[in-house]
Amino acid sequence: MNSTPGRGPRDAANRDRAIARLRHLTIGTTIAGVAAVGAFGVVAAASYSGASTDVTTAAVTGTGTGTTTGTSTSSTSGTTTIQPTAAPTAAATAAPAKTSTSGSAHATSGGS
Repeated sequence: MNSTPGRGPRDAANRDRAIARLRHLTIGTTIAGVAAVGAFGVVAAASYSGASTDVTTAAVTGTGTGTTTGTSTSSTSGTTTIQPTAAPTAAATAAPAKTSTSGSAHATSGGS
């Protein structure tokens, strides 16, 4: 009683054709996805002109004299000019200090 009506060689052939169709559909979808990513990259590269190199910063320089009298009074005189300087270069930064905590914590993201 393990036989089911309509399950013969014809149904095995139908199953094989369905599996082949599924395989072709999967391969076609993969190729289309790779092509879409490549096209997106080409459009992004063509439309991005790059970072601007016209970076100008200003430095305040001053000439004059400063005097201090007493403990909390000061006065300055002279001229102050602002001169453009070259863009700053990236300075090396130290790694952040490691800290440790004790107790329990609970972090969530998203969800409501």
